[in-house]
Amino acid sequence: MSCLQILRPWVFVPFLIILINCVKAEPIYHEKYYPNGKGPFPAVIALHTSGGINTIKHLIHRYVDDGFAVYLPDFFRRPGLNKSLRMHTFNLHRKEIEQDLSTIVDLMRDDPRVEHQNIFSVGFSNGGFWVCYLAGTLQVNAGVAHYGVWKANYGAAFRNPYPMKYFSSSGAPVLALHGGEDAIQKIRYAEWAWQEINMLGGNLETHVYPNAGHAWDRKNSSIYLYIRDVDKNAHKRTIKFFRKHLK
Repeated sequence: MSCLQILRPWVFVPFLIILINCVKAEPIYHEKYYPNGKGPFPAVIALHTSGGINTIKHLIHRYVDDGFAVYLPDFFRRPGLNKSLRMHTFNLHRKEIEQDLSTIVDLMRDDPRVEHQNIFSVGFSNGGFWVCYLAGTLQVNAGVAHYGVWKANYGAAFRNPYPMKYFSSSGAPVLALHGGEDAIQKIRYAEWAWQEINMLGGNLETHVYPNAGHAWDRKNSSIYLYIRDVDKNAHKRTIKFFRKHLK
């Protein structure tokens, strides 16, 4: 709601009315999943692809089965983004999405069923970009980007300095898992970005699956090739990385 405050009548200031913005923004749409029990549990903020929140829902149970609470925000809904408008994510709406995801992390820290000192992020494709933001600003203990966005623009390789600019020597660790045959986020662009991150002193680990393409975890897709062994190994590496950075 918004509030209108008028000066007390005995304060003589002709024609002066003060408007105070009391609007409290509601958090973006998000879903919550918990393991059995009261907790508290370590937690993961799971960040979707440019295809939207439904593209990673089939993966959420894995993190719950491994003992993690999961927050799944839809960061496309408020700015009205979709797959065809995905490039606006990284420039036009970047600041807005940063704020929205930070709000979700704040909610996680206030959740009595979440270990506030043990919050992690995992992102897929577009979501991998935002893993870099959350880790770079120390809002999570660590993050993992699965086939993430390392070149957030068309055309020239480094027109957009993000997500590289999120990294510094003071950031939380990030693990990048990428396919050597990725036709969407080509490995050469990812490697150029990783080199720049290393120059910035960023805390980055990488692992490349030589024969994997984009979205290796997407079963029954007419676009992407599902690779069961890579899918299982990527999740295993992710959980191992999170547990390494538990406090």
